[in-house]
Amino acid sequence: MCKIIREANFDGWVRWLLILLVAGLAACGQAPEEQQKTSPPKESSQTQTPPKVEFALPDSAIAGVATPLEVTVTQGGKPVSDADDVQFEVWKKGADQKEHEQLPAKHVGQGVYQAKKTFAEPGTYQVMYHVTARGSHVMKPARTLDVEADGKE
Repeated sequence: MCKIIREANFDGWVRWLLILLVAGLAACGQAPEEQQKTSPPKESSQTQTPPKVEFALPDSAIAGVATPLEVTVTQGGKPVSDADDVQFEVWKKGADQKEHEQLPAKHVGQGVYQAKKTFAEPGTYQVMYHVTARGSHVMKPARTLDVEADGKE
C-alpha cells in the first residue's frame, strides 16, 4: 500500500493523511472479543413448545348479524392469557389481498380470544387466525364460512 502511495506522487502531508485514514478505518472494523461472543439462547418451557390454538367458527352466519370469531390458546395444557397479538383475517372468497380485513381479538378469559364480525352481504368468506404468543406465531389455512341473507326481503 505504501508503494501505491509513493508512486501516486502525493505531497508529504496528503500521504500521511491517507495512511492515517486507512489505519483508522482498519481499526474501526475490529470489534472487541466481548462484543463478538454471543450468549446461547435461554431455554425455557414456554419457548420450547409453540402454543396450541383451537379455532371455533360457526358453520354459517347471517348477513347483518354480529358473528363471533373465537380461538382458545393453550401451552402445555394451560390457558395463555398473555398473547402478544391475536387477529382474525377475513375476506370474501376470490377477493384481492388488499381487501382482506384484519380484526383484533380481545382476551375474554381462560385463554379465549374473541372478535365479532358483521358481514354486510351474503356470500362465501374465508377466515383465518394469527396468534403471536410467547415467541411463536401460529396460523392455519383459512376456513370457509357461508354467510346467508338475513331473510328480510
